[in-house]
Amino acid sequence: MKKREISYGKSSVRVEIARLEANFNNAKTDYYRYVIRSEDKTLFSKLVKIPDSWENYQNIDGVNLTDKVKSRLSDIKRKKTWELKLQSLYFIYITSIENNIISVLQQRTSDKQELKETTDSISNIILELESDMFNIKHLLLTLAKRSISDFFYLISAYTKFFYKKNFQYENDIKIILSEFIKLINDQILFAKNLETLKKVEAETASLFQSSTNVLGWRIDEFALKDFIEKENQASRIYEFSKLLQALYEYKNRLRSYYNFLKYYYNENDGKLFRLNFVHESLKQKSDEQKITMETFNAFENIRNSFIEYKQCFEVAGIPGFGDLNTPYIEIVHSIYKLCKILEFYYLRNMKYEDLQELRNKYLLYIEKEIYAIT
Repeated sequence: MKKREISYGKSSVRVEIARLEANFNNAKTDYYRYVIRSEDKTLFSKLVKIPDSWENYQNIDGVNLTDKVKSRLSDIKRKKTWELKLQSLYFIYITSIENNIISVLQQRTSDKQELKETTDSISNIILELESDMFNIKHLLLTLAKRSISDFFYLISAYTKFFYKKNFQYENDIKIILSEFIKLINDQILFAKNLETLKKVEAETASLFQSSTNVLGWRIDEFALKDFIEKENQASRIYEFSKLLQALYEYKNRLRSYYNFLKYYYNENDGKLFRLNFVHESLKQKSDEQKITMETFNAFENIRNSFIEYKQCFEVAGIPGFGDLNTPYIEIVHSIYKLCKILEFYYLRNMKYEDLQELRNKYLLYIEKEIYAIT
């Protein structure tokens, strides 16, 4: 593992992932601003030609509209105008939630207030699910169809991956949205554990030296003995054991998030599959001159940006996944160090039951994992 791998998560690859993801999100925003809004304006210009009232309407070019046709046109105007206004209103709302959920799954450092606003937004959607004002499922599918937001398919993929079943909107939407709120709240709470970890790492840095052995570290037993003896042993060991448990649970959560994102991004039935499908459809329309080249190029930029991001994401792999400053590989090594400190303490104090539990529950597994990813 050595130093190169230990610092891997802080390498330029991690920075590049964030940059490419930002490019992808910017490409989606540009597509909405310059393509979708242009299409909406064109449709609005047609809808405004339908009068709000037919009382003073005069036939043009001898076209005689029946009352049934007039009623139908009025219905179309009301429906389409309402839908376009809703899409315009909810575009930022939905995409903001979607981007923040992805960010939480990636364990990016996020502003607490922004995360709180996201939970409020999701709560509002849950309340709106019972509303007759508009059909949220139709809204989400329309945003997905127009390549504005993939939030519906994110929810669907999450259900399939974590619940091992196909997403059924009526039964599952509230459950998954509520779980997204829990994910965000867990993120806020665990930020405190990362702060504690940084303090412990700073305190115990002198106890470990980089080594050429497979595990990457060599413990300085004399320094560790002095460290333990000058501390309040019971309280410090309790603190370390609680942090160890929290980090191990976090490590497992990180791996599950990573595996989910790999699944969600895949090209067989995931995000890349949908981008490829839309790309081919738009290419055909472009060849047939049914859409402008600007429209096709704008979507192609989305697809190419995502492919670049996905490739970099896969290059970093699980070692580089997670928070920029504390990626997965560093969490693994922090767990290993805590295990060795506790192991040393239990041995010196002849706490053999605690020692056996530590080894069976954490140390053996974490050593195997280090072997596997080096």
